[in-house]
Amino acid sequence: MKFSLFPQETRGLQLLGDLCTNIQDCVQVLSEILGVLTEDNQEQLDALERAEMQALDTHYALLTQLRTSYVTPVPREDLYTFSRLLHDTVGELRSVGELMTSGDLTWISHRAADQLELVGRQATLTTSALGSLDRLDDLEDTWLQLMRLNKRVGRTHHAWVGETADLQRSSTIIRHRAVADQMLAASTRLHAVADHLGRVLVKES
Repeated sequence: MKFSLFPQETRGLQLLGDLCTNIQDCVQVLSEILGVLTEDNQEQLDALERAEMQALDTHYALLTQLRTSYVTPVPREDLYTFSRLLHDTVGELRSVGELMTSGDLTWISHRAADQLELVGRQATLTTSALGSLDRLDDLEDTWLQLMRLNKRVGRTHHAWVGETADLQRSSTIIRHRAVADQMLAASTRLHAVADHLGRVLVKES
């Protein structure tokens, strides 16, 4: 069933957009960390912490808004699921930053930048998709692009993990593998958003 939305009923979509902005901000901060990995990264870590706090506030605001909404572009439980997954993505990205700046890492494989670029593209497409939930017929192409990006994420992760086998010390391998796996966890959260979008498209068609 399709609804004609009044301005106040688009608030949920606006809040989802704010969460996507938090994710894009985290990607930018992580790019800065990659550029100055051997220096003091406390400023960037503080920015990631603020982003996570903002994401929690936004997630709570959406929960409150949904409890008082009578008409939404898709069922309220679907909007909540999107919000939860986006909030979790911010937390995963904060953890990426913490792992990058811990354990005396002085360099990280160029795969990290490749993977971060893919996360940024996922976030951009997700922003576009969730902002168009009131126009579901326009979202199939975006969903397909997100699925293709996820496959690239998987291939990049496999290549990154393969490179760690060439490192000399087991402790170094473990630290680099932890960063790679944490980056994959963030991408996986965004893939879960895309997967749920597919469920919504099927259910609401």
